[in-house]
Amino acid sequence: MKKIGRNEPCPCGSGKKYKKCCLNASKLPIGGTFIYTDLDNLSNQVPDLIQDKKFDEAEAVCRKLLRQYPEEIDGLHRYAELYEAQGKNWDAAEYYRKAVAFAEKAGGFGKESVQSSDKR
Repeated sequence: MKKIGRNEPCPCGSGKKYKKCCLNASKLPIGGTFIYTDLDNLSNQVPDLIQDKKFDEAEAVCRKLLRQYPEEIDGLHRYAELYEAQGKNWDAAEYYRKAVAFAEKAGGFGKESVQSSDKR
């Protein structure tokens, strides 16, 4: 059975990403907490910080994502979003390219997710 990537559409048919839908219901690690909860909570801070123009704090969270979760795409993608919001288009493009390369290499990402980042 093929492993479902957390950014792919949920197989339940909800239309949501797997990570936002059935992922947490499907497995618990030994500690009894959901494996992606901390990652998602950390990653989801970045858009709010960007919206509030707290760019230094957003960058600190991006660094933490890359350091603590190097096997996940979130740090690369959130850096791209941060740089785009700051108008640093060359840096944003670099990180979107890194995110696309990561997604293509890692697999488990929906075609739409990869194309969305690739178009930026």
